[in-house]
Amino acid sequence: MATKTIALEVSVYDKLLGRKRNSESFTKTIDRLISESAGSRTCAEAVANASKIWSPGTDAEAQTLEDVIQAGRENTRWEVEPLE
Repeated sequence: MATKTIALEVSVYDKLLGRKRNSESFTKTIDRLISESAGSRTCAEAVANASKIWSPGTDAEAQTLEDVIQAGRENTRWEVEPLE
């Protein structure tokens, strides 16, 4: 099998090491991580994949989240002057 050598910043190496399983080589770890991320090519797919691990929550929790989002939107509305 042919191999290639790559250079990583220490911070990236540390992140990779944190994701590496005891039974994996770095090659297998990188391959697994790339394969996992390849399943989410669009925002909708990423949300659908993430929803598998989210619990639905209660109506009250959903309302609280909606209130926070709306408040954030109100605080970030920008006035835009038309170009002349």
